[in-house]
Amino acid sequence: MPPIDSRSENFADVPGRYQDAQEQLPPKLLTEGARVDPQWLLHFLSNPSLSESDTNRNGIRPYLQLRMPTFSFSENELGKLVRFFQALSRQPFPYIPEPAPALTAKETDMARSLFSSTAAPCLKCHATGDPAHDKIATAPNFLQAKGRLKPDWVERWIIDPQAISPVPPCRPGCSSAENNRWTFSGPTPPSFNGYDKDHTKLLVEYIFQLTPEEQRRVSASMGRTQASVAVGSAGVSGAAGGSAQRAPNSTLDSNIF
Repeated sequence: MPPIDSRSENFADVPGRYQDAQEQLPPKLLTEGARVDPQWLLHFLSNPSLSESDTNRNGIRPYLQLRMPTFSFSENELGKLVRFFQALSRQPFPYIPEPAPALTAKETDMARSLFSSTAAPCLKCHATGDPAHDKIATAPNFLQAKGRLKPDWVERWIIDPQAISPVPPCRPGCSSAENNRWTFSGPTPPSFNGYDKDHTKLLVEYIFQLTPEEQRRVSASMGRTQASVAVGSAGVSGAAGGSAQRAPNSTLDSNIF
């Protein structure tokens, strides 16, 4: 499909052109205020390409040949839009993110095993910055999660994506367990024996502390050795891939994350 010139602002036929590929459609906006950091949203609305050099690209999903237009909003109008999305999702404003708890070396190894598990291969669908892999990517680069997404929303999305999107496209295998915590239903290494904390929280904390070097390491272990080194050349958010969920075989929606 030929690229769409976003400068023409002529997007009337876009839904029809993408009707057979759900992952190609624009993300749903109903939970935008709960999903993203308002400061990030302000920057994104002013420059959807998230680039100073290539302003015609899709800043979140560069594998798409389409991006959101700017609509030439004024700074005041952008601020109103951001506050509107926050109010629509009943979010506090201003938003003050909590510091991410530091993971121990053992917790990092445990989270990495969830993130790279064959039962829920997070990097199978998400972009990594590797051109060969990103040609078939259908979800944003995880390196964009920090700064873009809100951790509590990512946790809710991992636990029950169908509450947000009725037809999520990929289906990792996680389920709930006893003692009011979520646990991974796939195979886990012996290090998880006796671990009584929530696996979903562990995975979210890992994603929000993911570095280019760590993603490269995981990609290499999965057979892709050229992961992203720069967030600006990749496409996050999104939310998570090897998620826990209320029912086995639930998933993440690449449109939303």
